[in-house]
Amino acid sequence: MDFFFREYGTGETIVILHGWLGVSDHWLSVGKFLASQGYNVLIPDLPNHGKSFHTEKFSFKEMGEILNCFCQAKDLKKPILLAHSMGGKIAMEMIKENQDYFKALILVDIHFRRYERSDFNILLNSLLIQTNISQFKNLSEFKTYFLEKGIDKEWVAVLLKNLEYKKNTLQWKSNIPMLAQEVDEVLAEVDFKRIDIPTLLIRGENSNYVKEEDCISFKEKFPNSKIVSVPNSGHWVQVDNPSFFLKEVMEFLK
Repeated sequence: MDFFFREYGTGETIVILHGWLGVSDHWLSVGKFLASQGYNVLIPDLPNHGKSFHTEKFSFKEMGEILNCFCQAKDLKKPILLAHSMGGKIAMEMIKENQDYFKALILVDIHFRRYERSDFNILLNSLLIQTNISQFKNLSEFKTYFLEKGIDKEWVAVLLKNLEYKKNTLQWKSNIPMLAQEVDEVLAEVDFKRIDIPTLLIRGENSNYVKEEDCISFKEKFPNSKIVSVPNSGHWVQVDNPSFFLKEVMEFLK
């Protein structure tokens, strides 16, 4: 299968997993910074995203199996996982299956709980029901259309990374129709008893993905964890406040 990934640096390995509708490009600056600090950094396009292969359905179990196979095929020794949003749930599934294999976990603005579909309805309707992207002549038209639909500019920036031109037509590069159709699986809870490896949860101060009450249940299942709130940041913590984000990551790694 065609599994695309980027690799930088040498040393102890960190595998970075992006979120729903994301691509490895979104983590280039973080990956290159960590590589400059003496780490071997791997950033895959997750299945159904970017340049990687597509599947017919979505489940965290299958995604976890695929990513664990990737780590083993690369012969990684005690890798560290750094994972954002949906990628964080995949990371939990990976560790759930083989906890002793991983050294540590860094989760970025995600909890193991189920999330509500209603939070994504405007985005889903625009992606799945109302929009034929071949109608757009260029990326500027696409961007303007989605902003006028009320989609947050952060999500529009994410979507733009999922587009490409083929035969003079704008097309999805990622498996967007399936990812939108299977969103209930993407929002599903990851069920496990507990994860004991050292864990850092970085949450956005202005994000509702990890609420105050979520921190209590998180500590119950991650007893060896630290939770940090990043000021002046939403769900894309690494974009909104990169210096604070990287400082916390490096302190945890050291």
